[in-house]
Amino acid sequence: MQPNSDEQVRFLVKLQRLLDEGSFVASYKFALLLAIADLSVESGNDSGAPLVLHVESIAAKFIQYYWKQAIPYPAPQNARILSQNTGGQAAILNAVQNARTQYGDSFPAMRQHRAWSDLVRRVASTVDEMPLFRLQKIGEEELDFLYENKRTGKTIELRPGVAYCFRKFYGLISDLVRNAWARFVRQRNLKILGESADLEEFLFGSERASLAAVRPVLLDLQHGKCFYCNASLRPATAEVDHFIAWSRYPVDLGHNFVLADRKCNQHKRDLLPAVSHLANWTERNDRYGGQINAALEEKGIVTQLAASNQVARWAYTEAEEASALTWLQKDKMIVLDAGWRGLFDAHSQLPAHTPNLRVS
Repeated sequence: MQPNSDEQVRFLVKLQRLLDEGSFVASYKFALLLAIADLSVESGNDSGAPLVLHVESIAAKFIQYYWKQAIPYPAPQNARILSQNTGGQAAILNAVQNARTQYGDSFPAMRQHRAWSDLVRRVASTVDEMPLFRLQKIGEEELDFLYENKRTGKTIELRPGVAYCFRKFYGLISDLVRNAWARFVRQRNLKILGESADLEEFLFGSERASLAAVRPVLLDLQHGKCFYCNASLRPATAEVDHFIAWSRYPVDLGHNFVLADRKCNQHKRDLLPAVSHLANWTERNDRYGGQINAALEEKGIVTQLAASNQVARWAYTEAEEASALTWLQKDKMIVLDAGWRGLFDAHSQLPAHTPNLRVS
């Protein structure tokens, strides 16, 4: 059963207490909260039921977060990897750095390497030992509201209503955790960062090189047309857009990218696209999902179509519950069409080679 409004407020108050009052000797607890939030969106639902999460799935998220951070911060002088621990460098960050050194900088390639499973197991062991059963402790008080502190070594079970709250307040929680994580890192690296560095962009932002690599793939796939208005694109000014906006779900997933002209991208901003655009997006991914996967993974960009679909379902569910308007074109906003839910089910049944499928 879904938690009522009072229970939702209590959840947020306790979560805020973890961030304000919890003891943080490394950035692991921030990564853990972010992993639980992401997995609640990608794997959960809005029933309010408990959600079982595998520790190795959490560990894989840790690796993804720290992968981008395991490179030297580009300071004018003394560029180096930022400290994320009060003592020596965080063990997980060291493990990720070593993996990048040994197997290359491509995260998708690392996921396909035979060494991936070993890296996940090692990180999972650290997650189990360090933050997993210390996250909910504030001084001598054990809040124990997210999951039971019961060591199994393989899974945790989010309590009833927890996954629902992470999904409902994902944007707020993600911002809170990322801001707290950035403050933690800044405090331990003031000599490198100073006070003006755009630290959050470095820690969590889209990698500009990755977005540049996406452009030619999408330009070919969309036959040189804007995804939203179907006008011809100028390759030099075509812009890579997150279909489900980065502000709503700040994770780069290859199937979530589309190519738009500057005017459409500026008008859409962080708005949710109208159902007609959603229909084109689901059709494109059904028809060309394998092609997108092959082309972008080769360029070092994560592509997880199932996760992209789950994120989109979640975003449109939230919009429907809020009676939110969706973006159609220019400055025109329209009510969300109630038929959006059928798109995912209908297109998941499309044959592999459906002809005459509109891409743009």
